[in-house]
Parts: sequence; structure tokens; C-alpha cells
Amino acid sequence: MPIVSLKSKLTAVARGGASRDNSITRRLEMISSGFKTTPTIIARDLSVEGNLTSTGMLEIEGSIKGSIHGNVVILREESFVEGVITAESLSIRGRFEGSIKVKNLSISSKARVHGDIEYDSMSVEDGACIDGQFKRLPISQAANN
Repeated sequence: MPIVSLKSKLTAVARGGASRDNSITRRLEMISSGFKTTPTIIARDLSVEGNLTSTGMLEIEGSIKGSIHGNVVILREESFVEGVITAESLSIRGRFEGSIKVKNLSISSKARVHGDIEYDSMSVEDGACIDGQFKRLPISQAANN
């Protein structure tokens, strides 16, 4: 599916699925409303060492060693990130080692996370492997992320 049509598909799913699960619907609406540009994708065969900053959506399939500062960050199943992530919304399906400071955090069943995690709201699927410390952010810090 072309990335351009992804926003309309997400919006349609979010509007049509309201009766099934409100939390999923809210997340899809939040992610789809943030699209002002085409998402940036770090491909599976790409390794980056350094700092990444994005005001849009950043999808990672490759490996990153460094810091990531973004609005919406998605770590796909094939990804490996070692470092620091600061974001409005973070979805982890791959492997992560380091520290996280986010407003909204979603950890899937296939995720492997090791580190310190600061969050405002968080959801974790059964089967996720997490080793670290959790700390809920004060409301003022979560809003200024």
C-alpha cells in the first residue's frame, strides 16, 4: 500500500472501529492526525550512528545507535535501537536498549525492551519482554515532551 493512502486507511479504520476498542481508535486517530509530511523510514538494511530529529512520523526497521527525538516514533519488528528516545508517541515492536521519555507508549507482544522508561500513558501486550525501571511522568513534564 502506498504511504500516501495510509492516512486515509488509518482514519477509516479509526472511525469504523469505535464500537470495538476505544483505546485503539484514539491511538489511530492521534497517529493519523499527525501526518503533515510523508513518514521517514529507516530501512531494514540501514544502520545509523548518531542523532535523529523528526517533527513527523519516524518508522525504524534498521538499527540506530544514538538518540532519537521525534513526534511519532515506531520501532518495527526488525529494528534495534540503542540509545535515548524522546517522543510524543512511541510504539515498540522490535528491540530497544537505553532510556525512553514519552507521553504515549505502546509495547507489543514481540518487543524486547531493556532500560529506563518514563511515560505518561502506557500499554503493554502479553508476551512483551521488558527489563527496566518505569516512572510515570508528572503531567507538566509529559505535556512539554
